[in-house]
Amino acid sequence: GLTLKHTATADDKPIVLTLQTGETDMAADDVMGKIAFQAPDEGTGTDAILVSAAIQAVSEGDFSSSANATRLEFMTGASEAAATKMTLTSAGDVGIGTTAPECELHVFKASSGADTDGSAVVHIENSGTTLLQLSAGTSSDCHIAFGDSGNQNIGSIAYLNNGNALAFRTDNSEKMRLTSAGNLSLLADASVLSFGANSEVTLTHVHDVGLTLKHTATAD
Repeated sequence: GLTLKHTATADDKPIVLTLQTGETDMAADDVMGKIAFQAPDEGTGTDAILVSAAIQAVSEGDFSSSANATRLEFMTGASEAAATKMTLTSAGDVGIGTTAPECELHVFKASSGADTDGSAVVHIENSGTTLLQLSAGTSSDCHIAFGDSGNQNIGSIAYLNNGNALAFRTDNSEKMRLTSAGNLSLLADASVLSFGANSEVTLTHVHDVGLTLKHTATAD
């Protein structure tokens, strides 16, 4: 390969590699510099010999004496010439799946998967175990799923688009629902509402019978 080295041993002597364009009038969306990766001699040809990844600097507007706004585009290929999949704007906003992020972190996914919890948009894991997952479900539901070291999904909060409600789930089953009208439902038999810092007063559901209100303290 090729090794570039600055031989000076003093502090703060980095290698600086500058890609310059000779363009005298930078307009919006002009590519200022680009680093591309390609395997042009790949024997199977077609998609295999296209540029498969690239990083490029693109002007966000017309350059002037007081403006040089530039974004970085990170490009990868699937079965295509490398296309922009992540963008870092001049404002510091990061877009994943979108070339025009509208906030500091903007993640866009065009469609959801067919699995129960939908296709993950954001997935945080530790050694293969899901800790946090944000996803869009098959009915346009949105999910926040939680896990720990022993369980992939110990609980989730889902917005139910078809019912316009929030569903709270543990052990992969819905236990509580809050509707847009402000109605709160506890869906499991023998559900308990506890009151107080010590939970000393409880209201317990008795299936097909009613409610039991109890003070749990045993003292005289």
